[in-house]
Parts: sequence; C-alpha cells; structure tokens
Amino acid sequence: MWLWTWFLNTCLSIYRYFLIKYKGHKFDHEAKISIEQKTNRQTLFNILKQNHNTKFLIDQRKKSQIDQNENIDTVEKFKKLFPKFTEYSDYKSYVDEIRNDGHTKDILSIGFPIALTSTSGTSGDPKNFPIYSLDINEPYNIAYMMTKTVPSNLFNGCKSISLNNLSYEIHTTKDKLKTYKVSAITTIAAGEKQNVETILRFNQDIVPSIVFYEIKQQNDKFLFILIWALQCKDLEVLSSTFVMALIHFLTFMEEKFDFICKHIELGTIPVDESLSVPLSVDVRLALQSPQYRLPPNPNRAEELRKIVNENGFHHVTTHFWPNLKCGICIISPSIRQFESKLLSTYWDPKVPIYPYVYGMSEHHRIAVPLKPNAYDLIPQPRSVFYEFIEVEDDDEKDEDDEQTLESFELHQVEEGKRYEVVFTTYDGLYRYRTQDIIKIVGRYYSLPTWHLIGRRGQYLSVSNEHVTELELREIINSILREYEKEFTSVSPQYSVFIDKSSYVLSIEVDDEKQDNKDQLKQIGKELSTKLDEKLKESNEDYKTCREKKKISSPTILWLKYNTLTTGIRDFRLDPNKSGSINSKAQKDNQLKSQMILKRKKDNDTIKFVKENIVLQVN
Repeated sequence: MWLWTWFLNTCLSIYRYFLIKYKGHKFDHEAKISIEQKTNRQTLFNILKQNHNTKFLIDQRKKSQIDQNENIDTVEKFKKLFPKFTEYSDYKSYVDEIRNDGHTKDILSIGFPIALTSTSGTSGDPKNFPIYSLDINEPYNIAYMMTKTVPSNLFNGCKSISLNNLSYEIHTTKDKLKTYKVSAITTIAAGEKQNVETILRFNQDIVPSIVFYEIKQQNDKFLFILIWALQCKDLEVLSSTFVMALIHFLTFMEEKFDFICKHIELGTIPVDESLSVPLSVDVRLALQSPQYRLPPNPNRAEELRKIVNENGFHHVTTHFWPNLKCGICIISPSIRQFESKLLSTYWDPKVPIYPYVYGMSEHHRIAVPLKPNAYDLIPQPRSVFYEFIEVEDDDEKDEDDEQTLESFELHQVEEGKRYEVVFTTYDGLYRYRTQDIIKIVGRYYSLPTWHLIGRRGQYLSVSNEHVTELELREIINSILREYEKEFTSVSPQYSVFIDKSSYVLSIEVDDEKQDNKDQLKQIGKELSTKLDEKLKESNEDYKTCREKKKISSPTILWLKYNTLTTGIRDFRLDPNKSGSINSKAQKDNQLKSQMILKRKKDNDTIKFVKENIVLQVN
C-alpha cells in the first residue's frame, strides 16, 4: 500500500513540476509579445464582456448615458463609461447589498462571491471587497519565477512553515440566505488552495493546523509554532505575508527561548497562565492528543541551547535549521529598514528571501516578483487591466483635480518615472485608484518592471507645507549613515510624526548604548540640525514656514530597542490596548509598518512611542 501511495505522490509531483514549467514558459512568451499585441487591452474587453449584465455596470451605463447594448471595444469608450477614477465609496452600497441580500447575484461580477476580503485598515477604516474567483495562473507564475531563481530544489515536498493566520469570520446576510467567509486575502487564497505552498506541494504538516485556525493572539500562535518548528531540524522554508512578521517571530523566539526549550525537553505545551488568551478545552485536548502530541526531546533541547551558547542568536536561522532553503515574505523599498534589520540579526543572508507577491485586498496578485532579495515586480497583463497616473515630486498630497489627470497604459510608462497604480479587475473594480506609488526600473522582455516605493497621500504637515514619506525616507537614510554605528549594531529603525510645531524623528537605540546619555544628546543635536537643513533644501514650503517661525526645529527621540520593530506591532495587535486595530485574528497577516505616524489616526500609537523614550533632544 505504501508503495502505491509513494508512486501516486511521485507521479503527482512530476505532473505538478511540468505544469509549473509549462505555465511559466507561457508566462515568458506572454511577456515577450504582450506589449506588441496589447494583451492588456484584451483583458479589459474580456472583463467588460464578462460583467456586462452586472448591476454595477448597468447602473454605470445609465450614469454615463451609454446605451446598454453599445459595445465597449476601445479604451476611449471605456474612459467615457468611467470618466472618473473610482475609490471604495463608489462600491460601498453594492458591497452592502451583497452583505445584506443573499438572494441577489451578479452585483459587481458574475454570480455570488466566494468570500469577502477584510482590509487591514492601515489607511482608514477596514473595508470589505467581494472575491468572485482567484486566477489560478497567478500562483503558478509566482511558483515558476521562484523555482527559476531560488538556487535550491523546491519540488521535493519541502518542509515548510507559514506564519499566516488561517482563521476567518463567518458573515451571514440579513435575510439568512447566504454566508460568506470574511478574512485576509492571503487566508482566502490558502483556503482555496491557490497559494505557492500548495502549488509547490510543500509539506505543511510540521505544525498542527489547529494552531493556525484556532489560536487567535499572535504571540500565543508564535509560541506554539516555535515549539514544533524548533524540533524540526529539517525545516526548509519559512514564510509570512510581510517581513515585519518574520522578524517579530524570530525576536519573540529569542525572548522566549529558554521557556520553549523547556517544553521541548519535557514534551509539554504551555499552561493557560503563560498565555495571553487561554486555550479552549477542545484545542488543548487536540494538541495533547496522540495525533499532535510531541514526545519529550531532551537531546534537541540540549542541541538548541548549545547552539545559542556558542553562537548567540546572530544569523541563528541556519544553525537551528541547516537545511533552510529560502524565506518567503513581502519586501520593498518602503519597508527596507525591517528587511535590513532581519538580515543583520537573525536571518543568515546566505539564505535567499523571495519577495512573495505584490498584491492587496482588492486583488491578491497584481505583479510577480522577478527574483529573490530584490524589489523588481513584473505585471500580469492577463490578470488585470492596468492604468498609471504619473506622480511628480510636488503632487503626492492626494489633492489632485481628477479632471486634469491623465492615465497611461502598460505600454506607455517610461523608465525612471513614478506612477500611481490604477486597475480594473474581473471582480468588478473599474479604474480603481490603489494609492500605491511605483517607480519603473527596467524590463522583463517587453513588460515594464517596477519597484513599489510608497503610497500617495502619505505626508506630514505642521502649517502649509507637505513633506512626503518618500522625501523623509530619502533624507533620513542619508543623514543616519554617518551615525548609525554610534547607536545601533543593526539597521537603524525610525519613524516620524508631528508634535505641536515640530517634526519628531524617533530612533531605536541598542540596550547597551542607552546609558551613554551625553553621546546620544550630542548625536541627537547633530541629527536635528542636519534634518532641518536637508528639509529646507528639499522643500521650499518647509523652508518658508521655518523662516516665519511656524515650524520649530526637529526633535529627536531616542527609543528603547525594538519599540518600533516589534513594540508597535504588539501594541496594535493587543485587543486590550486603546488604539489596537481590534481583536480579529486575521489582522496579523496584514499588519503593515508605518514610517510616518499621523496625529489623528495614530494618536494612540504616538502615545505608545512616547512611553518608550530613552532620551529626548530638542
């Protein structure tokens, strides 16, 4: 029997291998001919044809005074149908109808949704978007690029652990006719078996699945994952949605290392008193059942302790897991400081990090990463219809007159320029402004490649000036290079916010450097002066406001180590804290980091930062 099972699994793996290669070569072929044949326009016309009889498009034709039977077969006609770009408010009433009425179908797309995504709420209140289908070609394209560029064999049932929470809520329509799963888009894709781990047939049985479905609180989940993960010396792949979750996981591992080793040694699981939220009786009994229970493993516990005693936690991943082949998580220039800290602390840089995907709740996979440890992204012209709004240095303030905005198609973007991404999807979003800012950096065959560099509307202002996140990041990175070794042995972690009339630059400082207050004070004064000078050079409005004394000189806050790296994340995920995003477990998949904190929206987070001050320099 085992031989027959082995034979079937081997055949399935071989089939999956050739299927990935076939779809990958098809993806490459499309990349070569897509611009010449304007494939992306055909995607637009296919979307309009599919959704022709949906309520949203019928209503839109009436608003635009376009006959229901008129064929939209040019981009010009499409822009006449949608003369303005759209945002969530244009769809909210239709989403509410889906949530309330279980009888009506064909609202935004054809049929009924398979689920509702829940956004993280980083840029406002959480939103729901209906998902009608997931394009199976998208994860295959990612799997192809991953196996093509990661220098290891990923087709052998790699032992893999994902940190993503798989729990979801159930929403029942008001008329009780339909129920929908509501969760992060990554959870929905995993549930539909349309993720890279499933496509590549990774062995994901290292940690009991009940941990991901039933343990809601992030650190409790990390604790149980680590008890199983550290026993598995043969772990090959470690993944999360964002790099911030990966560094948080490994930081938590260091903090709880002795506690975890004790449970590995004894073959036990933590009691409720050591958890943030007690386990339900059913979950505890399941984890202690013969199916999941781990036997005492004093040899592995001793091996782990010996590794740490000899090497510490620096680049510890390959000491704990010598067969580790790659990490999978979102990295980008906008969160580079977290990636740099990961590589300078726990993660061995010899192990590649594949950038996972560029996507969002509105559409899971907008672009495919080109290669590991890089930010280049390749569009998928058969997945969505792309438009791009050019972004100038002075118009990132989200105050544009939409009537004057020109959009460019995939074949019209120029290398070196920055654009906001706009897309139209099969799920029924049209000319939807994502607010994501990209920079065109090269080509993959005929297709443009880009870096995701920030979001529109992310700026700080005391008076009449607007200083964007991109501007601040460039300035701060340039001035910190000279001083970083004076206050940290890893990559500098910082954030910026406004306090009264000052820009406040808050920076983490290593534990062993916190007592040298005189040095921190001197460095802080120099950083404040240089930040002020650079802002005056870069931003005329800032300079004018400083001359008129409407803005005070910048303040430097030295913070306790890990305040920004993991502290804010813990704070925002704690349902008992004011300012937390709430207690819904799926949020930890989506929680992003913010370099700039805004007074109204992030007031509680700013208070948390101030509670962790080592020294303030005005």
